[in-house]
Amino acid sequence: MAMNWTVGQKLQASNYRIEQVLGEDSFGITYLARNEKNRRVVIKTLSDRAQQRPDFDKLHQDFLNDALRLARCTHPHIVRVEELIQEGALFCMVMEYIEGENLASRVDERGILTEEEALQCIEQIAAGLIAVHDLGLLHRDVKPQNIILRSPLNKGGVEAVLIDFSIAWEVGSDCFAPIEKYETETKLGVYTDVYGLAATLYAILTGELPVAAPARAENMPLVAPQQLNPDISDRINQAILQGMAFQPHERPQSIQEWLQLLYNDPVTSPQSSTSSTSQQSPRKMVFSQDFPWGLLAGVFLSCAWIGFTLAQILAPGWVWSLVLAGALIPQIAGYAIAIFASLAATLMALNLIIAPSSKTLSNLPLLATAISLSEMAVWYSALAIIFCAISTAVMQQLKTFFTKFQAFLILTVTSWSGIGLGRLLGFMFQ
Repeated sequence: MAMNWTVGQKLQASNYRIEQVLGEDSFGITYLARNEKNRRVVIKTLSDRAQQRPDFDKLHQDFLNDALRLARCTHPHIVRVEELIQEGALFCMVMEYIEGENLASRVDERGILTEEEALQCIEQIAAGLIAVHDLGLLHRDVKPQNIILRSPLNKGGVEAVLIDFSIAWEVGSDCFAPIEKYETETKLGVYTDVYGLAATLYAILTGELPVAAPARAENMPLVAPQQLNPDISDRINQAILQGMAFQPHERPQSIQEWLQLLYNDPVTSPQSSTSSTSQQSPRKMVFSQDFPWGLLAGVFLSCAWIGFTLAQILAPGWVWSLVLAGALIPQIAGYAIAIFASLAATLMALNLIIAPSSKTLSNLPLLATAISLSEMAVWYSALAIIFCAISTAVMQQLKTFFTKFQAFLILTVTSWSGIGLGRLLGFMFQ
């Protein structure tokens, strides 16, 4: 088994050259390297200590499984996996190198963030975590050191990126790790990342580290962030404490639920009303920046195209029913793709077999019907593929801002409106 790599060592037949070790924990080690184009990348793999463990094979497989899922996540606020490589017997993740300072350094050098600045960063990381969780993956190590700012906060247009996913079952060893990370028999879950994100907000608003979970288990209380920074609003104070609840079942069970605590109207005393007004601005700003207007427009236009096309070919009622069902539940469109593609292939084959021996289609009404249906099948298959791809992407983005049901309603209204307009135009221009 290979030992830890050394500075200057070349990997993948000189495609990568190790420059330095960025960090090492109980299971993983992260390197800074340069690729064949002299561009910096980050490579993460299992450490030498992990390779000596008796359960290394399982650990290695867990790492590979997580790496494969993470490679499917393309989100602007999550570090991008460029490729998976195998060096000797070890699998490795090659990731983009993010230029910028991390949140911990930002606080150390220039002091705590304002509530508006902090929420701007936290919202973006929350959006990335939602995408990660939708893939069945956890970060397991959310903390200020693992959040990089691509651009300075004081210049506007900040972009925060979450890096350094924890490998498999790495245990926590800092103030941002909940109690379940110290208890190997306790299952980790989305609530684990909720704790880390809430603890991160605690640290960047107060400049203090929260009490570590083992100390809290010994009855050392968690100091409310508002006691350390009176400028923190009641609502944010309560959301942080709820997100950092000691027991996993007492926390919000999803990032979306925790975000609702941050932005729901506060049920507090009148003295908190002024602070609650001030914290609406970052939500509106990020909403306008990150809301998937383009994807929603894509859903509307693709549905309008579907409606227009089916109206042009005078699709029967059962086809319209399938289209509307597909717009309501995108998975139905996925099944319809398979059904229509099979039908198209069968009918087109039938056309090729029978048509050469026929003089006119009028002599074979069944063949004429088959040709019409096959054309319809081809059209619907192509359009359904486009709609499935766009609707899946927009659904994932909408869940960043709304509950799953609200996102479902928005997507349904948008798609049905597009289909209705396309159908109307299709009949008008026949």
